[in-house]
Amino acid sequence: MKPFPLVALTLALGACVPATPPAYLAAPADPSVGTRPPRYAAVTAGVRAYDVVEPADWRELNRRVAPGADPERGDSDDAARRGR
Repeated sequence: MKPFPLVALTLALGACVPATPPAYLAAPADPSVGTRPPRYAAVTAGVRAYDVVEPADWRELNRRVAPGADPERGDSDDAARRGR
């Protein structure tokens, strides 16, 4: 007797669902829309080699990747620490 209310509720809620899906969900694809043809892309495209290197000075590495930094000017905080 306990499953009867659950079945009745399921059937009652199922009756509220529209019989046909909305048009925007069931619409076919538009054949007039242009698409790019598939192109070949190598699996290894963009792969970089990371070889083993010797340890480097981390301050110099930071200077090289800093935005707008000019390592030739020597105007970093390290120049003041070195007594320049």
